[in-house]
Amino acid sequence: MSKTAIITGANKGIGLAVAKDLIAKNYQVILACRDTAKGKMAEEFLGSNAVFLELDLSKPSSINQFVNQINSDYSEIDVLYNNAGLIYRDFELTEEGYESMIAVNYFGSFRLALMLLENLHRSSGRIVQVTSLSMYLARTFNISGLHSKDSFSPSSRYNFTNLLRSMFAIELENKLKKTSISVSAAHPGVTKSRQSRPYEVKKIKKSFYTYFSTNINTGIAPIIRAIEDESITADLVYAPKLIGIYGEPTLMRHNKLVYNQELRDKLWSYTANELNLNI
Repeated sequence: MSKTAIITGANKGIGLAVAKDLIAKNYQVILACRDTAKGKMAEEFLGSNAVFLELDLSKPSSINQFVNQINSDYSEIDVLYNNAGLIYRDFELTEEGYESMIAVNYFGSFRLALMLLENLHRSSGRIVQVTSLSMYLARTFNISGLHSKDSFSPSSRYNFTNLLRSMFAIELENKLKKTSISVSAAHPGVTKSRQSRPYEVKKIKKSFYTYFSTNINTGIAPIIRAIEDESITADLVYAPKLIGIYGEPTLMRHNKLVYNQELRDKLWSYTANELNLNI
């Protein structure tokens, strides 16, 4: 019997490559993408086992509509892969007044996961939370003034959102221990994600990262392990073995701040109150 997976941000890059891998294993994959034209292009590229549904993680109305559609059309979701995110985005506020990277990378994952719990529980499903090598660059935890331009920089904010993603994965697992839902975390290292597009890629524009990044298959391998391994825990993150960039996937520790229970409690309480959403 085929399984059903939701992948956010599945129109290109890691998300598209993971979708392609799962479809080859007889999954039906829901491509949850913000851009309709790109989502439909990915759907056509991947074939009949791919279904595009519009999802803008910066907008609660879009998340609500998406969840309602999923619950109407699918009785059991086996995998939710929270992949979508903004990278190094200049300061911008969403319609709710949230800084955009916090809104999409962290709040979006929190909202979507919690709103799909009942569906995932019916299938003993799994939530896979993407994070990033950049989480190790986050040195402090401070959630005051998150949506102010004061002391904001695109790089430090991106690093911080990935710290929050890792903290969320561990705390979500803790809160779901009495359910049938499992939670894992993974990061792809530094990957030539431009290799993965819903069309033939003839040439990749070079950047600083091109010279040490790995191919797309190395990048998706930790995510596939996080989806498929039977025995998993969000306490460790699936990542490429050598310095988190090269080699076969293995399990590594998160940033040390992630293991601070007091900080995780503070983050969960803040988020639940801010979004009016809890377990």
